[in-house]
Amino acid sequence: MTLNKRILKSNNKTKTTWNIINELLGKQHHTQETQKLTIEGKHLTIQQDIANAFNNYFSTIIDKTNSDSDSRHGNPYTYCYFHHHSGDS
Repeated sequence: MTLNKRILKSNNKTKTTWNIINELLGKQHHTQETQKLTIEGKHLTIQQDIANAFNNYFSTIIDKTNSDSDSRHGNPYTYCYFHHHSGDS
């Protein structure tokens, strides 16, 4: 396939153009190892799914932590204050 056809058929013309330039300059294209993440037994390999899983985790961890702390110790601020001043760890 000619270089022009590769660019014309590409969904991402800019990336394809840079790949061609790098090939012509002799720069090696590094293949990326497939990223894998397993959450609750589900194996994720698509980068967008992995990003969404991290986003979901980090956007809900504070609420979960506060909820767990509230149910075990009441108000988390009171719990921290009590343990800080009583010497408990």
